[in-house]
Amino acid sequence: MESKNLELGQNTLDYRGLIKPYLKNWLWFLISILIAIALAFLYIRYTEPQYTVQANIQILEDENATSELGAFKDLDVLTGGNSQLFLDEVQILNSRSNHIEVVKKLGLHISIKKLGKIKNTQLYNDHPININFITADSVIHDSKFEFFINTVSDSSFKYSVEEGVLDKTYAYGENIGTPIGDIVLTPNPEFQSGYGHNYHISINPIGRIAEGYQKRILIESADDKSYIANISIDDAIPQRSKDYINTLIAVYNSNGVKDKKIIADRTSQFINDRIKTISESLSSVDSSAQEFKADRGIVDLQSEAGINLNIGASNQQELQNARVQMSIAQSMRD
Repeated sequence: MESKNLELGQNTLDYRGLIKPYLKNWLWFLISILIAIALAFLYIRYTEPQYTVQANIQILEDENATSELGAFKDLDVLTGGNSQLFLDEVQILNSRSNHIEVVKKLGLHISIKKLGKIKNTQLYNDHPININFITADSVIHDSKFEFFINTVSDSSFKYSVEEGVLDKTYAYGENIGTPIGDIVLTPNPEFQSGYGHNYHISINPIGRIAEGYQKRILIESADDKSYIANISIDDAIPQRSKDYINTLIAVYNSNGVKDKKIIADRTSQFINDRIKTISESLSSVDSSAQEFKADRGIVDLQSEAGINLNIGASNQQELQNARVQMSIAQSMRD
């Protein structure tokens, strides 16, 4: 019995002995935990969160353009992914020209930040000033310039091109000379955050901002055979993302309508020119026939009637073809 108890005592772990060395440094463990909690709080408090905004649109195929491939699709000959038309439309939607137009409409080439002691806050609609340019838009759209202001009151502000050196005071509506031309600042009547804050305003080339959005935005199909395009973008300001996606879709639709109208107008012009040419040709044929008969004294009523019937039938066929082409052009215009 004694030997067994001794053996059991030797196999028992001494937990107190294991913990004792660590207890001597309990203060450092406590400090480490407090520092970790503080860093986590600061990260959550001052890190700018990113929000994902997503929208879905349907890419419509032109029935006339895809009718010839319908038989192959029914036989699953062209399976294995989206049609080329869908992929082309996605490329058009995400084209640089569309993004440039969106940036212009929303004024995203002008960035306004509220300066803080630790964190700067981006502003979208709720900003203290509106900027008016005296220089031509073509110059502003390719320019880069930044400045700082402090909203002193509802009638004046301090201005500088260097942060922390706000020594010039201007009244709202007064011209300010800058390297990109004169600018005029006016107060935003919808701004509700008060005065006495510092702001950083930067003006960037529209092309550069558009390229940034073009890289950030994600457009992909819902699945391999779907014509539903998922559009998503990450941004610190959700409303700005919503406005951007909605405006991009509106620009894409508007440009699509313009393209179809241009095609319809050109088709209609071609048909009108063709009808004019046919009419002139028929008039020339009628005139030549009359001159031929007059020169030779032809008075055979039956022959003359046969010639007129043949010419009339030809005229009717040409006019019928012209009407069909006009109907096609009208449908394309609609």
